[in-house]
Amino acid sequence: MIKRFTAVAVILLGLAPAAHALEFQSLGAGSLGVGGAGVARNYGAMAPYWNPAGLAFAPKTVTVALTAGVGIQPEGKLAQDIDDLNTANKAWNSADQTSTNSLPQALGLANAFNALNDTTSKDNLRLTAGAALGVQVKHLGLGVYGTFEGGAIPQPDGVSLSIPTDAASLAAFQAQASTALNSKTVTVRGLALIEVPISYGYEMNLGRAGKLGVGTTAKYLYGEATSMPKNVFDASSNSTVSSTDLTHDLSKSTKSSSSYGLDVGLLWKPSTSTAFGLVAKNLNAPSFSTPSGEKIVVDRQVRAGVSLNPWSWLELTGDVDVLPNTTIVPGIKTQHLGGGAEIHPFSCLKLRAGGYTDLAATTSGAATAGLSLGIPWLFFDLDGAYGLGSVKYDNKSYPTEAKVQFSTNIAF
Repeated sequence: MIKRFTAVAVILLGLAPAAHALEFQSLGAGSLGVGGAGVARNYGAMAPYWNPAGLAFAPKTVTVALTAGVGIQPEGKLAQDIDDLNTANKAWNSADQTSTNSLPQALGLANAFNALNDTTSKDNLRLTAGAALGVQVKHLGLGVYGTFEGGAIPQPDGVSLSIPTDAASLAAFQAQASTALNSKTVTVRGLALIEVPISYGYEMNLGRAGKLGVGTTAKYLYGEATSMPKNVFDASSNSTVSSTDLTHDLSKSTKSSSSYGLDVGLLWKPSTSTAFGLVAKNLNAPSFSTPSGEKIVVDRQVRAGVSLNPWSWLELTGDVDVLPNTTIVPGIKTQHLGGGAEIHPFSCLKLRAGGYTDLAATTSGAATAGLSLGIPWLFFDLDGAYGLGSVKYDNKSYPTEAKVQFSTNIAF
């Protein structure tokens, strides 16, 4: 029987030979607090998102989940360099540009602009957000899930500004700086995706090998996509953009389109306390067009997970992206490995802790934690993640990643 499970898993992986996708966000069910793991532990209203095979083992007749969360990932130096350029440009504008007294301000502007030229795709600013309403009725699941991934991507290289040293070179610098600033752009790119899934999970008895759940999801997809160059310099105000300006532009100039998606999943339970899951999402690799005609593809994605319950009050869980996933930033891939533990010493309280790292070494990872409070049929969850590194955004220090999520879960 184990061989059968392995064979089906190989088939799933074969369906997705290039399993790349937008990042797998941790939606609901306390998954963020245990390192973003959920493929082998979600059997209720959020199972259609994580692994539809979980519906085969739904412990309740009806569950309803409502969740919302946001996250920010200011990686590398893009945000810092944009803000440094904004500060340097203000100082240059306030200086007497015809006098050699402005040489320090010219030096500051040149250094800030040249630093921005040296950025690469690893210096980027990414934002994520998610909200979902999920409903499970016996082995059937449906709902409305919304996710967003957006970011700002530098356009590296370009003409570097020379540093003036006297009155003659200062005059040349004025003209060069004006040309360079007007030609410098940053790409703003994002996709807001709404999924309306219908899922079903079926349980098979494997005898001594335990039980196997097989699930599938068919979903309608509505996307709002954007990808456009953002000028670093605004001639009308004689100012440069700030890092917060980049995030504000993610909602501008979008194009809407519709598609569909197909997910399949497996959940093997060799015992009542052990589960192994595998899910392949977006097998048809749907795509969405931007106003410029570029397509943002939601490529195939494969993730595996495990859940262990050594005691009634303790759950250990973990997930791993089987293959790297692309992100909204071209050329940047992530492959998350995460997990954690949830303890529930009392029926009204659950505590979670964990963490995740990036096997593709794009990010430094994060520590996670969460808690649930409630009564058996109603729980409120609060979970968060805190990056292990530090970067600058809006002239302030932030962790390399910060996420927070709130959920309400009702079960009958």
